[in-house]
Amino acid sequence: MVLKTLEMQGFKSFPDRTQLNFGEGITAVVGPNGSGKSNISDAVRWVLGETSTKSLRGSKMEDVIFGGTSSRKALGFAQVQLTLDNSDHTLKDKGDVVTVARRYYRSGESEYKIDGENVRRRDIHELFMDTGLGSDGYSMVGQGKIDSIISQKNEDRRELFEEAAGISLFRHKRTDATRRLDQAQENLVRLLDILGELENRVGPLKKQSEKAAQFLELSEEKKTLEIGVWVNKINRFTNELREQEHKIDAANASYEVCEKELKNIETEIEEILDKTASINTEIEQIRIGSKAYEEEALRRDADASVLETTLKHNDETIDRLKNDIGAADDANTSIDEQIEEKKQFIIDNESLIEEKKAELEQATNEMQDLISSNEEFSKLTVELNQRITALTLELSDCKVQCSKAVSSIEEIRSRQNVVDDAIADCSRELEIAENQKAESDENIKFLQERIDENNNSLSGFRLKLENKKNKADKIKADLEKANLELSQKQSKARMLSDLEKNMEGFSGAVKAVMKQAQSKALSGIHGPLSQLITVDNAYSVAVEVALGAAMQNIVTTNEADAKRAIYYLKNNRVGRATFLPISNIKPRTLDEKNLDDNLGFVAVASDLVECKNEYKNIISNLLGRVVIVEDMDCAIGIAKRYGNRFKLVTIDGQVINPGGSMTGGSQSKGAGILSRGNMIDELNAQAKELESKVEGLKAEFKTALEDANYAGAKLQGAEVDLQQAKEELIRAQGEHKLICEKLDAARSQKNALESEKNSAQERISFFEKQNADGEKQVQTVQKQIESAEDELAKTTGNAQEILKKRDEYRQKNEQINLELVTLAKDTQTAKISIEELEMRKSTQSDRVKSIEEEISIIEERNKQLLSQIHEVKAQADALRQKAKESDDNISSQIEERNGLEKRSGELRLLERNKGQEREKLSGELVRLDERKIAMRKEYDELNDMLFEQYELTKREAEALNIQIENMADAKKRLHEIKVAIKRLGSINVGAIEEYKEVSERYEFLKEQIDDVEKSKSELMKIIEDLTASMSEKFLDKFNKINEEFKVSFADFFGGGKGEIVLENPDNCLESPIEIKIQPPGKSVQNINLFSGGEKSLAAMALLFSVLKVQPAPFCIYDEVEAALDDVNVERFAKYMRKMTDRTQFISITHRRGTMEEADVLYGVTMQEKGVSKLIELQTAELAAQMGLED
Repeated sequence: MVLKTLEMQGFKSFPDRTQLNFGEGITAVVGPNGSGKSNISDAVRWVLGETSTKSLRGSKMEDVIFGGTSSRKALGFAQVQLTLDNSDHTLKDKGDVVTVARRYYRSGESEYKIDGENVRRRDIHELFMDTGLGSDGYSMVGQGKIDSIISQKNEDRRELFEEAAGISLFRHKRTDATRRLDQAQENLVRLLDILGELENRVGPLKKQSEKAAQFLELSEEKKTLEIGVWVNKINRFTNELREQEHKIDAANASYEVCEKELKNIETEIEEILDKTASINTEIEQIRIGSKAYEEEALRRDADASVLETTLKHNDETIDRLKNDIGAADDANTSIDEQIEEKKQFIIDNESLIEEKKAELEQATNEMQDLISSNEEFSKLTVELNQRITALTLELSDCKVQCSKAVSSIEEIRSRQNVVDDAIADCSRELEIAENQKAESDENIKFLQERIDENNNSLSGFRLKLENKKNKADKIKADLEKANLELSQKQSKARMLSDLEKNMEGFSGAVKAVMKQAQSKALSGIHGPLSQLITVDNAYSVAVEVALGAAMQNIVTTNEADAKRAIYYLKNNRVGRATFLPISNIKPRTLDEKNLDDNLGFVAVASDLVECKNEYKNIISNLLGRVVIVEDMDCAIGIAKRYGNRFKLVTIDGQVINPGGSMTGGSQSKGAGILSRGNMIDELNAQAKELESKVEGLKAEFKTALEDANYAGAKLQGAEVDLQQAKEELIRAQGEHKLICEKLDAARSQKNALESEKNSAQERISFFEKQNADGEKQVQTVQKQIESAEDELAKTTGNAQEILKKRDEYRQKNEQINLELVTLAKDTQTAKISIEELEMRKSTQSDRVKSIEEEISIIEERNKQLLSQIHEVKAQADALRQKAKESDDNISSQIEERNGLEKRSGELRLLERNKGQEREKLSGELVRLDERKIAMRKEYDELNDMLFEQYELTKREAEALNIQIENMADAKKRLHEIKVAIKRLGSINVGAIEEYKEVSERYEFLKEQIDDVEKSKSELMKIIEDLTASMSEKFLDKFNKINEEFKVSFADFFGGGKGEIVLENPDNCLESPIEIKIQPPGKSVQNINLFSGGEKSLAAMALLFSVLKVQPAPFCIYDEVEAALDDVNVERFAKYMRKMTDRTQFISITHRRGTMEEADVLYGVTMQEKGVSKLIELQTAELAAQMGLED
């Protein structure tokens, strides 16, 4: 295989399309420093997949693109293409001509192509593996890198020899197989975990599925029966409701008739009641009037009696005056005596009047007292009876107390003799117990001293063990905590990785587009925006809220890519998505001034996002006018200050939208798709730290556990000795306790007996005194009872006399009043007689005439009195007649009232009967209404249940034409079904599908596990085969290279020794490789102490040794001979010439010896500043031109 051409465009200092043609032999590239010679070597290295910017002599990959000059613009991409002659088919499965190209854009996008087809960098790496070519192959040595071949660490030299041995591909395959084996093992563990979970679910789900199937079968039968029964009931209720309404109408009619009759009866009763009330009022008024007539008649009788008495006195006066006239002459001498007699009569009458008044007043007071005392008699009787009862009870208590005192005295005296005997017995037992206690105390003291000695030694062992255990427990707790934390971190990281891998949280449309993009069915798809940016965890919530749904927007290169993706979504109907073409999206900026001066301002959201330069415009467009602030208060202040012109988002995700609307609430930290990647990296780093911590803790725990076990063994020996001593002590203490209890019991018994003996006499005295007091109390109470009984007897007798005396006092009062009237009249008459006697005495001559005139007057007065008496008696008779008429009227009124009351009773009975009838009808109406309501409710409920449970109307249910032949059997069966369903318990209907899904997944996982285990076995076999092949091939090539190195070293150094040695031959694939060299005339020493030229020469000897054993199709050396002198340069050039039969050499050089040996010279110049140009010269033609050709 030969390198035919190298084509560059826009690569570093070659902005224009530049092509280098290479033939067999040696091609030299020359030119002044800084002209761009090494860029040719960098171009080849870059096109073969180099990603290290340091190896390409830059700081970032963008530096490989021509950056422009003062007269040229910077380019947007760099491209390099190699054309290889593969006519010998060194590259298998490729044509005779193979092209390899790479293009890189300033946006960061990179393209690799083989024969014009887009490929991965990995494909290019695998293509040139084991050929010596590639970005890190031994065929390419960069400027100043030649001596690093032998200056590397022993372990780092393996790549050179493995590439030379042709086992790089094997190692790559083995590494890949090992990685796949690890993945298979991880998958197997994960599958086994999932299978274990599924095994726990399959059994219960099977039962739930069978139960659910039975439930569905019963439910279907229940549905048919219920619909049939409900439709039948609905039809029956329809007829029954119609009949019920007829019954209600009939009951309403009867109720109205009864109500009307009741109303008439109530009206008549009210009229009777009004009339009866009127009659009662009239009777009462008549009775009052009759009583007034009787009282007035009695007054008239009294007036008549008074008039008759006056008349009688007048007659007596007339008789006396007539006698006075007859004896006028004889009575002159006795006038004084008569006057004195009349005066004395007046005095006596007045005295008698006073006595009668006093007697009247006394009788009135006694009668009043009698009336008052009558109300108190009943109260006094009750009080006396209560008092006698209380005294009787008190007397009984006193007698009982006396009896108790006497019996207690007798009991105490009989007990004293028994107590004396018991005290003597207790004293003897007490003496024996005290002796036993003294012996037990000495034994316990001895055992306690023995235990104390054991305790002292045990405390030391226990303290030591406790310290060891505490240390071990602390380490164990730390270990468990670390293991748990490690498990949690790893589990969480795996979970998040699976979520990230499966694009959980993204819409179906986004997943579909990304799947097509990964299979290269859709081009130009960069990915969801959330996967193209990174944000610090502190601001991830705020940025995610600010982006919102745009997190799932898909970034595309241009509109055409977005259009293709949209057509794919539309044609396959997998949803909708938003696309962000890089070529179209324009940035947006926030032009507000002094934002950073505001309290709580964090940053503009776009400044917190890190991404490739090609996505900057998109981020600016979406977040350029969003401000992140610390909290809501700061957000409100900034929004007001700038008039709500832009969006503000707090760190915890609260939002103030443009215009002033606010959005907020709870936000789970770290739950978004944006922060998921950050969390995965953070968790993996934490898990790695925890793994190291766990290993250290395991070692510490093992040591601490061994120390604790040793201390525990020592402690157990001491505990056995202590246990024996304690058992003996426990036995001794048990015996001592029994002795002490016996001693205490004897002492207590003796003390109690002595106390009882001492208190016996005091108790006897007490009870004797109590007995004497009780007897005195009995006598006192008995006397009180007798006194109360006497008083009660008197009170009971007086009560019967009061009513009688009251009538007597009333009659006596009336008699005294009559007597007072008579005495007053007599007194008045006597006074008149005195006046007459005095007048007669003074006017004796007119005496007869006066007496006659007086007699005439009295007689005239008597006539008037007789007339008055007749008139008063007539009035009294008239009043009595009226009273009698009133009584007759009352009787007739009462008779009428009785008739009304009888009618009222009849009406009440009729009303009660009608009321009962109405209540019965009302109850019937209520019952009928309730029945109707219940039927209507059940009717409605049945319709509702039909719709709610089965979404059927009555008409739709009837259309099903479900026939129920026997309703009783159907209801019975329905009940059985409901009981069966109830017995099934809780039902998971989804268990059927879930069981099917889980069982299928279970079987699938079992197959997967079998496949993984099979794959694991196959991979292990592959690894073993690869390792064997690699070892065999490596040793073969290594030995050949070693032999060649010895020859080459001697050729380059003109003697000396050089060899390569495996430090661990038994493990050749991992063993470090040591290079030993000894130039002629020098002793063996550290390779790092050789000069630069010696190192370069030794490295060249090694490189050419490798090329002899495993020739590379072509080699590119960049100033590798710069450190050599002219002689060694010529050696180097001639060595290259020897190798040109199997290897094509391209040497970038300044040295004349190399130029002279070259077949073709390319000159690199920089006529235009910053732009490299090529000049091709054939050395044969040049020599001819210069006259150097022989």
